[in-house]
Amino acid sequence: MMTAVMLLTAAGCDTLAPRTATQEELAAANQKAARNDMLIGCWIPPRPHQVLTQEEADAQIATLAASGINCFTTHHGEQDDIGYLTRLANAAEKCGIKMMIELGTDLSDNGGMAHNLDVVRRTMDLPAILGYNLFDEPTAGYAAGLKEEFKQIHELTGGKKLLMINMLPTYGPQELMAPEIRSGLSWYRTYLANFIETGTDALSFDFYPYSGNPAGDAGALRGMMVNLSDMAVMSKKYGNIPTWGFVQDSGWAGMRIPAKDELLFLSHLHLIFGLESYSYFLYAEIDEAGSMQGMLNWEGNTTKIYDRVKANNERIAGMGYRFLSYSLKGFITSGLSHKEDAEAIDKTLRIKRDDNIKSISSDCDVLVGVFKGRSAADNAARGYAQDPADTGYYALNYNLFNDNTVTIDFRRNTPYTVWGPDGIEAMGVAKSIELFIEMGDARFIELRTYD
Repeated sequence: MMTAVMLLTAAGCDTLAPRTATQEELAAANQKAARNDMLIGCWIPPRPHQVLTQEEADAQIATLAASGINCFTTHHGEQDDIGYLTRLANAAEKCGIKMMIELGTDLSDNGGMAHNLDVVRRTMDLPAILGYNLFDEPTAGYAAGLKEEFKQIHELTGGKKLLMINMLPTYGPQELMAPEIRSGLSWYRTYLANFIETGTDALSFDFYPYSGNPAGDAGALRGMMVNLSDMAVMSKKYGNIPTWGFVQDSGWAGMRIPAKDELLFLSHLHLIFGLESYSYFLYAEIDEAGSMQGMLNWEGNTTKIYDRVKANNERIAGMGYRFLSYSLKGFITSGLSHKEDAEAIDKTLRIKRDDNIKSISSDCDVLVGVFKGRSAADNAARGYAQDPADTGYYALNYNLFNDNTVTIDFRRNTPYTVWGPDGIEAMGVAKSIELFIEMGDARFIELRTYD
């Protein structure tokens, strides 16, 4: 029988005999292993003219849910159409998905904030309402108002609704985001700190790298890694506050629709930095002119973008979202051929020596995230599987031109389970494992097995 190694680090495992799981054992492990659920969102639900009746809303939200998206956030300025919001929420409840309402940006004491509170009061008892986006891309001057609004909404809802803020990216206007820089922090980390301290339950951000000129991709992706590093470092600094992101699936002026491999890569790039959720930008087209292409066009019909997102969701779901039971520790960047890519990751997140891995070799670029298993109590509080190993590794093919064969050499015989788009793909005890990773794709390796 296969040795079952539960909640075990690789340390002290020299005496373990090499073992490769049979197909029968892999099938059994796939049935037994606990999988996580991930919040997969989108911005801009079906437009008001597409859901004038409850029946229309039911049909449109069922289509949204069929894509694998399980949460959506409303568009700017629609908080006053309570009938529209109610139809969406009723449809979402029937489909078992969640809804976030974006509130207004007027935070004045005698006007906008009271109005936002009234919107919350009128919608918070709808079962599908997960929470509220307090503000989309605030600048520094809104921090004090958002702190007060967070306090009042938290009291009104009894702390039962998730309250988040979506931040500007690092290419936003520094002079408006952080006019005064805190000692020991960069201007962008100052910006993040100011809004984390409002009390927000989660922090999200937008970063869209794919312009109409693919020649700029490499630089844009490095910029995204800088932004993701800032989010990761500040999350750690503030007790692992949940961080979310927006994934570019659409095209608009100067920006292109990502190819399927690019979309997959962007999804993994967010997750390898420890983000617990992301939303697609965007779902429904905003105007009749089609200035921003989405998964749902102005006439209410799905597009090729919808099909691509659906396939993307299915592929990543195959990994069982096991990485959610772990927190990001840092990165092994030795597999990146361009030093500029490695240097885009904050130096505090770059790991020079790993206790378990002796070396990594690959056909082309590979980025490996090092993850540490959370405590059972922490995972229970977050709603994740409570049986992580001490360590996991997220191996991303950082190359959109070639498939990649990655070889990981451990320091000793080590128990492992490899998760991919087909669930558990490999399992056993070995001193070396070989992974085949398609363009833009990834694998998650837990240092444990499932009996």
